[in-house]
Amino acid sequence: MSCPSCNSLQGVGPLLTEDEARRLPRLPEHRFKSENIPWPNFLQSAETCYCCDILLKGIAGFLYNSWVGAMRSCEKLITSHMNDGSEFSIELFTLDGKYSDDVHTSIRTSTETSSEEAFKKECKCLKDCDDQYHGDEVPEGEDPEDWISYCVPSSKALTSPAKLPTRVIDVGRFNGKIRLVEGNGLIHRYMCLSHCWGPHQIIITTKSILGDRMKEIHIADLSKTFTEAILMTRRFEIDHIWIGSLCIIQDDPADWERESAKMASIYRDAYLTIPATRSSSGDRGLFTKTPDFEYLVFREKMDHVLWRDNTTSQFPLMTRAWVFQQRILSPRVLHFGYHELFFKCSTTAYCECGNIGFLDHTTREIPMPNLKKMYSAALNSIAQTPSGKWSNKMWVKSAGYFIARMWRSLIMDYTALSLTIPSDSLPALSGVAKTFAKKRASPYLAGLFGDSLIDDLLWNTFSCRKHRLREWRAPSWSWASIETHANYQDGIVYYDNEMSLDKPDDRIEFVSIDDFSCESVGLDKFGQLLPATLLLKADLDRNGRPNYCVCAENEAVTPRIWPDYDLSQSGPYNVLPGTEVYCLRMIQLVKDNVDMSLVLRVVQSQVSRSFERIGFLQLDPHTQIDCLDPEMRDNFVAALNKAAVETVDII
Repeated sequence: MSCPSCNSLQGVGPLLTEDEARRLPRLPEHRFKSENIPWPNFLQSAETCYCCDILLKGIAGFLYNSWVGAMRSCEKLITSHMNDGSEFSIELFTLDGKYSDDVHTSIRTSTETSSEEAFKKECKCLKDCDDQYHGDEVPEGEDPEDWISYCVPSSKALTSPAKLPTRVIDVGRFNGKIRLVEGNGLIHRYMCLSHCWGPHQIIITTKSILGDRMKEIHIADLSKTFTEAILMTRRFEIDHIWIGSLCIIQDDPADWERESAKMASIYRDAYLTIPATRSSSGDRGLFTKTPDFEYLVFREKMDHVLWRDNTTSQFPLMTRAWVFQQRILSPRVLHFGYHELFFKCSTTAYCECGNIGFLDHTTREIPMPNLKKMYSAALNSIAQTPSGKWSNKMWVKSAGYFIARMWRSLIMDYTALSLTIPSDSLPALSGVAKTFAKKRASPYLAGLFGDSLIDDLLWNTFSCRKHRLREWRAPSWSWASIETHANYQDGIVYYDNEMSLDKPDDRIEFVSIDDFSCESVGLDKFGQLLPATLLLKADLDRNGRPNYCVCAENEAVTPRIWPDYDLSQSGPYNVLPGTEVYCLRMIQLVKDNVDMSLVLRVVQSQVSRSFERIGFLQLDPHTQIDCLDPEMRDNFVAALNKAAVETVDII
C-alpha cells in the first residue's frame, strides 16, 4: 500500500541522463514538494513508513545539515547532526541501477534481502566467482598435498576432496524433515551459518538430547536466524548446513575441543558461508527490508566499514571474535546486511549499492581493506621457481615478510573484537593460525611465530584501562596475555598487489633469540637491558589515561611508556610507581630513527630470576608518540647505548 504522505511528493523536472546533464550550463534543482502534509499525519505515517521515518529522524533532531564535498565531487550525502551528539546520514541513489562517476550516487538495492531479485544477485555472484575468478587446478610444480584452493567452483564442488563435517543439519529439502546427521565421510556440498548467539539461550545440542536431534528438529524450536538459514540452504538446492551450536555437543568438553579444532577445514571446505551480519541475536533473523518509492531517491546511508574498532551498529556480528576466522577461512561469504546483501570471496567484494570496495567512493582511488583478499594473497599466491615451474612454496619463501606482516595485521583486527569468554582468545583464532603455521612451516607460539618473533613481539596498546587477566592465558610477551586492542607499527592498512614483496626497512637489531617455548620457562632473549624506574605523572593525558614514564640514570624528564594493562590493579600484576623496571632494547629503524624497547619487571620463579612484560617504549622523533623533545630523546638513547648486554628469561 502506498504511503499517503511521501508518495504524494512529486519531482520538479525530469531526472537527467549523464549525457543530458553534460550538455546543460548548470544542473537543475530537484525539489520535492507537497502542498499539504499535516504534521500529525506525517508523524502517523512515520510509524509504518520507512521513508517517512528517515525524514522524521532528520527533521526532529537536527541542528544543521550540509552537503559533504564540492558539487561535482561530493558523494551526495546529507548529514544531520542530532541533539544527542550522534549523526544521521542520508545518501542518494539512482533509479536505473547505473553508477555515475559525475553525480556519485549509489545504486538502488533490492527492496528485501529475501526477495527473488536479491536471490538472482546472489546466484550471479556465485556464477561470476565460478566462471571468472577461481580454479581448483593444482599449479604445475606444486605438491597437491600442500596446495589449498580457497575458492572451489561450485561446478566441481561435488567432486572436490571436501568431506562433510562430523555432524551437519539435513535441511529436509525433499521431505521437509529437519534433523542432525553424521557426516560419515560422505562428499557433498554444504553451507555454514555464522551468527551471534545473543543474550538469550538459543537451541543447542547436548549429550542428553543428541538422540532426539538425530531423529528430528522441529522448526518451531528453531530461532528465526536458524529457520531462515535453513530456508536459504534449500533455496540454493543444497542438503546440508553446519551450525556450530547444533553440530557440536555443547556440554561435552571433549567433543567441543575436537570439533572446534576442525574449524579451519569446516569453513574452508564449505560451498558458501552465510553470516547473519545485521543481527545481534538469534531472534533477529537473516532478512531485512529496504523499501523505496517511485519519486524518492534517498535512503539511510549504508555503511561498509567492517574492520577493527570502527565496526558500526549496523554489523553487530562483525564485532564478535569467534566470527573473525569464520569469515576469513570461508572461501565465499554472503552477508545478510542491515539494508543489503554483500558478497566476498578471495579476490573480490560486491554489494548491492556498489560502494563496498572503496573507503571514498567519490574518487574510487582508496581501496577499502579487504582481509579475505589480503589473506588469500599472502597464503594462496604462487611464484616461479628457477626451473620455470610455478610453486606456492616458492611464493611463501619469497614473500615471507609480507606474510608475517599479514599475520600482524590480522592480530590488529582480531584483538579489537569482543569475546564472551576471555580464555577463548587463542582458540577463536586457531583455525587461521594453523593455516599460517602450515604454510610458513614455523613454530606457533601463543599468537606469535618463530620465524618473525622479534617483529611479532613489538606489539603495543594505547589503552591501559583494562586489567591483565588474573587467570593465566598466555605468556606476558604475547598479545594474548591482555584483553585489549593490540597494535603493530607495520600493520597493513592500505593494500595493493605491489606491496607483496616489500622488504623490511633497514634497521639495527639489538637482540638475538636463543630459545623460545610456551612453557613456564618462557622466552630466552640476549640483548641490551637498561635498569630504570617506573614513574606516574600527576596529570592524566588528554584522553584521560594515566601517564607512565621511565627514568634512567637520574634523568629529570623521561620518556612515556605504553602499559600493556592497568598497572594499578590489585593483586599479583600490580606495579607501583617507583618500581625498578628494565628496558629491553629491541630494534632501531634506521630511516625513521625509531627505537623500540620492551618494558619488563622482575618476577621470581622457582628456578631463577625471570622477567615479565608490562609495557612498550617507542622513541619516535616524528610522531612524538612518547611526548619527548629531541634532546631528551637523545639522552635516553645514549643511556640505552650503555646498557648491559644480558640474557634474560621472559615468562
